[in-house]
Amino acid sequence: MMLMHAVVGSMILIKHRVMTEVFPSSWRNLWKEWELRGMILTSLSTQIFLVLLGNSRRRSSGILLTITVWSAYLLADSIATMASSILSNILGDVHKDGDLDPNDELKAFWAPFFLLHLGGTDIITAYSLEDNELWRRHLFGLISQAVTIFYILHMAWTSSHLSFLFIVMFLVGLVKYLERIWVLYSATENKFRDSIPDIPTNESKIMEDCKLKQFEGYHLTKHSVLEVEVPDHSSNQSFPDADEIVTACNLHEMVKRLFADLILGIQERDASRAIFEHKDMDSDKAFKIIEIELGFIYDLLYTKAKVVYSYMGIGRRIIGFLSILIVFATLTLYEILDRDKQHHYRSKIDLSITMVVLAFALLLELCAFAQLIHSDHTAYWLIKHKKSNILRVIKRWAPKKKEHRWSNSISHLSMLHLSLNKTHLHCRPILKMLGIEEMLEIHYAMTTRSLSYKSDIKKKVFEDIKYLRHWAEEYGYGTERKDLFGHRGGRVLQKLGHLELEWSIQLEFDQSILTWHLATDILYHNDYEQEPREDRVPTLQHARGIYLSRYMLYLLVKHPYILPIGMAHINFQDIYVRLKDFIEKLVSKPVKDISHPEEAAKKLIQVSTDNMHSLLGNNKSCLVISRACKLAKELNDTGGLKWQIIVDVWKEMLCHAASVCKGRHHAQLLRHGGEFFTHVWLLLAHYGFTDHFQIPRSRPIADAIQW
Repeated sequence: MMLMHAVVGSMILIKHRVMTEVFPSSWRNLWKEWELRGMILTSLSTQIFLVLLGNSRRRSSGILLTITVWSAYLLADSIATMASSILSNILGDVHKDGDLDPNDELKAFWAPFFLLHLGGTDIITAYSLEDNELWRRHLFGLISQAVTIFYILHMAWTSSHLSFLFIVMFLVGLVKYLERIWVLYSATENKFRDSIPDIPTNESKIMEDCKLKQFEGYHLTKHSVLEVEVPDHSSNQSFPDADEIVTACNLHEMVKRLFADLILGIQERDASRAIFEHKDMDSDKAFKIIEIELGFIYDLLYTKAKVVYSYMGIGRRIIGFLSILIVFATLTLYEILDRDKQHHYRSKIDLSITMVVLAFALLLELCAFAQLIHSDHTAYWLIKHKKSNILRVIKRWAPKKKEHRWSNSISHLSMLHLSLNKTHLHCRPILKMLGIEEMLEIHYAMTTRSLSYKSDIKKKVFEDIKYLRHWAEEYGYGTERKDLFGHRGGRVLQKLGHLELEWSIQLEFDQSILTWHLATDILYHNDYEQEPREDRVPTLQHARGIYLSRYMLYLLVKHPYILPIGMAHINFQDIYVRLKDFIEKLVSKPVKDISHPEEAAKKLIQVSTDNMHSLLGNNKSCLVISRACKLAKELNDTGGLKWQIIVDVWKEMLCHAASVCKGRHHAQLLRHGGEFFTHVWLLLAHYGFTDHFQIPRSRPIADAIQW
């Protein structure tokens, strides 16, 4: 037994020796020398990336930006935590060996910067809403980091100027991290909901006063009173979007209640509706107000706005900036005065890294201050306090071309194009084994289009919603959400007199989307078949229909949790794969030889019901394809109303899905450039077409009037 242990021990020793000899000793020494340096520079780099790109994700949905911000966000915390541990181990070993080397003392000074970096930037505190729920983990991290840094301070304490500067930077970093934890806690689902005050009402007091007046012999006349704050137009020339910013701020509490899925009263609905039904309200202004409102909600959930935009928050930033500036100036002064006397034996590289980290800490604070100045929060405060001169200065400093507040784009996904897709994925078996084959196929098939390119969609949706209630009242239709959007297209079919198509919108919602989408794609390409390719230009109705159709499919595939889909789950990949096989059987050749989708669309709209069952089968995916072909033929038989039906049904489907989606799900969409889907939801809410409003039969305010 002892011999066996000796053999095993010898084998482990040999293995360890072999492992240490894999890399030359010079490489190992280089790693040891640059390990901590690399970490402090990497930690600084992540902060720079987050400051430069963190705010861009509210305006862009690009995959490269998403991956970069996500990687920087995760790397920032892990690198800072790991580096602090390594630094404490290094100083612990040094303390055992004897006196502290000046280079180690300088490296110990880096510890508070890791805490400062863990505090994060003002621009991004949470990557997703789930990160806010992890505030306890960050609180534990703060405690452990504080203990580690106190240990480092104890090991590196020499009563020198660097030791006292260490304490200053530690306090700055501690405040930053505490702010982040408080913001994360404030943005948790429960805390966010609890922070919203109840709807104020004086109804009980009014009724008591009325009873007293009646006892005194007064007669009472009841009438409704509505108070709406009108924006001050005097600042319009001083700052762009001044009226929209004021309106958005006035409605901010209402919007917060919507995102918290809380009930609102009739007063809020009427006040909002009065603003949005005003004759001067057009689609551009309405969606601009919504953009600003969503920006405020984004700030509350994903940034430090809750602590920044206050006198205390601004004061902390000024003190923090001055503290870092004092540390930077003091360290620079000491190095200049003592360059040839005391500290000449310090590593020039470590000293340079220290000065770079300090300099960038100042620059990042300045960037945060600049963004604070140019924010909508600051603009509202200046407008409210009539600081027109300051507004003009800010406008002069601002870039000539103001960046948009969200991506202003919608993504497209076409099932027909996906079936005919000729993109060759390399290493497909490996990708399939990893479970990312479908994701990559969909990614390559997906396109993004700017809404400004087809801004008519926004205008059309706005006009339909704005005048829908008046139309419903005129024709005796119900004005509640369920009456107008609860039938998922049934109202349009009834209005246009084509109830024979009702079967297609009575399916489960996901199946209805898939059926209408494929039918729309078939008709879109089939209509093109009638004209020479060089002369094919889609009409406005074609563009509206295909845009909404492909956008709704994108939402179903990429964000199914936001849609009221049915219980019968359908594998999307199975549908477009079976559609591909079906098309190959119809045209009698592989899809790679099909030059244009019009060829496939022509065959799909002509296929008979008998051929569908014999060529397809009877599973769920095949049923979707056969229903789509049937619907395409029935829509084609409607003649001139075909594309009006398609566009109006898609708009009703979009509004139905948006109106029933939970506010928290809409909040999730804000972190990737936002979705037009959320803008439509908020527009519907401003007109009272959601389930958030608790509307009693009669809520008059009684005024006592002497007879």
